Amino acid sequence: MKCRVQQSADPVQAAALRVKLKVLDAWNVRRAKIAASYSSALAGTGLRLPVVPAWADSVWHLYVVQSARRDALQKSLSEAGIATLIHYPIPPHLQQAYEKSGYANCRLPIAERLANQVLSLPIGPQMSDVSVATVIDALSI
Repeated sequence: MKCRVQQSADPVQAAALRVKLKVLDAWNVRRAKIAASYSSALAGTGLRLPVVPAWADSVWHLYVVQSARRDALQKSLSEAGIATLIHYPIPPHLQQAYEKSGYANCRLPIAERLANQVLSLPIGPQMSDVSVATVIDALSI
């Protein structure tokens, strides 16, 4: 029996990405501006803010803060109409994919703490300055 490879939506995706590629640099600049606004305005709020080493440039795909009160903070932001995400609520060593690795019985306190404290704030090139200010105001209470 001869195998037939079915074409997926790759040509459609390629066409869409070709259009998006033209604005990628502008989107990266916009996200960097939002990240700079967050970092400046949220300094001193008690949140642990992301740090980019001097030798690196970030495109700010995510802006992840840390808070010992993460769940309450997320609830408060949600009540204010601000969507946030917890990208990795389960530490890697406790995820099903690693259950046979032998690490499930280990304590990895940094990974476990981060899984309970990280929260991704909204950061996208479509965000208006008003939306950014709304997030900052909600976090500056």
